[in-house]
Amino acid sequence: MGHNGVFLRKTTISAWLILLFFNSLGFGLDSSKYISVDEIQTDMEAYCLTVFSGTKIERFDLKILSVVKKAGPGRDMILVMGLDERFKNSSAVHGCSGSPVFIDGRLAGALAAGWDGSLDSLYLVRPIEDMLETGSTEDIDEGANGSTIASGYDYSKPIDLDVFLQKNLDLIQQHQIEPRMALPLAMSLPAEVCETNRETFQRMGFVPFAASGDISSEVELDIKLEQGGTLAAVLCGGDISIAAIGTVTEIVDDQVYGFGHSFTGRGAVNFPMAAGVIHTVVAHRQSSFKFGKSGPVQGTLLFDQAAAVRGTIGQEPKTIPLKINVKRYNDPKDRIYDCFIAIERNYTPRILLVALDGAGRMQGQLPFDETVAYQSEISVQGLEPIQINNISSGQGFMPAAAEMASAVGLLLNNPFEEVVIESLEANIQIEPTDRVSVVWAADVSQTTVKPGQRVSVSVTLKSRRAEEKQIHISLKIPEDLPKGTYPLQVLGPAQYQQFVSKMAPQRFLAVDIPTLHTALQEVLEYRRDRLYLVMQIPATGLVMRQHELADLPPTKMLLMQDSKRLTQIEPYKNWVENSIEIDRIVDGTIKIELTVE
Repeated sequence: MGHNGVFLRKTTISAWLILLFFNSLGFGLDSSKYISVDEIQTDMEAYCLTVFSGTKIERFDLKILSVVKKAGPGRDMILVMGLDERFKNSSAVHGCSGSPVFIDGRLAGALAAGWDGSLDSLYLVRPIEDMLETGSTEDIDEGANGSTIASGYDYSKPIDLDVFLQKNLDLIQQHQIEPRMALPLAMSLPAEVCETNRETFQRMGFVPFAASGDISSEVELDIKLEQGGTLAAVLCGGDISIAAIGTVTEIVDDQVYGFGHSFTGRGAVNFPMAAGVIHTVVAHRQSSFKFGKSGPVQGTLLFDQAAAVRGTIGQEPKTIPLKINVKRYNDPKDRIYDCFIAIERNYTPRILLVALDGAGRMQGQLPFDETVAYQSEISVQGLEPIQINNISSGQGFMPAAAEMASAVGLLLNNPFEEVVIESLEANIQIEPTDRVSVVWAADVSQTTVKPGQRVSVSVTLKSRRAEEKQIHISLKIPEDLPKGTYPLQVLGPAQYQQFVSKMAPQRFLAVDIPTLHTALQEVLEYRRDRLYLVMQIPATGLVMRQHELADLPPTKMLLMQDSKRLTQIEPYKNWVENSIEIDRIVDGTIKIELTVE
């Protein structure tokens, strides 16, 4: 499997020789270095290597309890118990995934699974022969295969940003090859951001915690990827760090094997790979984990399969530059965060969402009354940048973060062709004000009008802790409007967007990259600080896919609606409208009946 932005590794000659060696033996192991499952007996001496503090790799004795045949389809595992007091006090430790296990002096595999809350430190060991197969076959890049639902999102329906986010987590869970031991997720973000997103990250297979992401000392800058040392898959790096923590199992030339289980389960991947530092092990009967942080990027994880992840030291990963600028009412300085985001079509939007939320809360929680103004830009290779310029109040950073994250996710998941996102930039301004208002009442100047006249509406807005406000807006009745009764609607921006989606869903459909770009920009252009006045009017015409053919002669309409035509035809719907910008975020709707004589 693969994803947009993935590229297959150009394997080094030495790595190919290793693979040829294994293949020539039917993946038979070098018996002087490795021990196979069939050789293992319960009375053999066993230990593992891992880091409990700093970068020091230590030996921890183990007891072999059993060889579990067919622990999974075609997979054997080795059941062991930790004998060291630190292991006994910690139950199964998240972050030990990948810790190399030696039996009778030879590498047998890696700690790969355990039981939270167990009274004993029990682990299942992934056999080394399974791990070394990781990356031995090429994965197919399924990013652009022409299917409108291949990525899990139905692009045959109008673009909906909220639906994308709801579907995103479900797809992350579905794409994991098998249940795995949760990896600690170190985030250099405020603790409240970690707690707010705890359930989300747990569903993604992580144990999240807030920790410093700075690598400051010279000793930590020099840390290398070593057998038994910390292995980090970096999802976000730079001024904001989000990284999954595990352990290196084996290094063969420039090839690194680790975790002992899948990470995302996507097959061919492209994640920045780093060593790391462990502050301590947080021992807990329910869920113990390594509390640490990642170091500088040293290579790229390229394969992510059931038994292990595998990366290449020295290969530069593909990432998306991210710049976040935060202006806050109670902060004398503008805060600029220069970061990069790993490219994975389901993980990237979720990590971007959290990084934006965290950047806004770095200098403390938001006030009870808050307004967030934001201007964002998504630079896409070969297309005009997608612009986001809006305002929200009473919802924290979620609107600003969700709009950008959903747009990025829809671009990365598109079924048409690979999209290269060149950079992301977000500018966020926070003020301690509440601007939310509801449409409370409306008075119309007249309910009986003639074609060509202008009707005026006085709208009453109510706000919490603020005086009522009167807004005046007018609409011209079309000159050729037939007599009859028509609905005149006062709409807030959310209601207006729903109205347009119902009347003209073709504007939000995507059949290729240009129309996807247009549909996204259309969705993102609805500002929350506007008031709309709309009236549906009769229309003649047809809609053919994205093309609006208004005012067609009846004879041409009959010809185009011939049952022999395969292209889907829909009736064209029309309306007249007016809108004004106000200093409030409006919600609600009022409907007025107008009689045209």
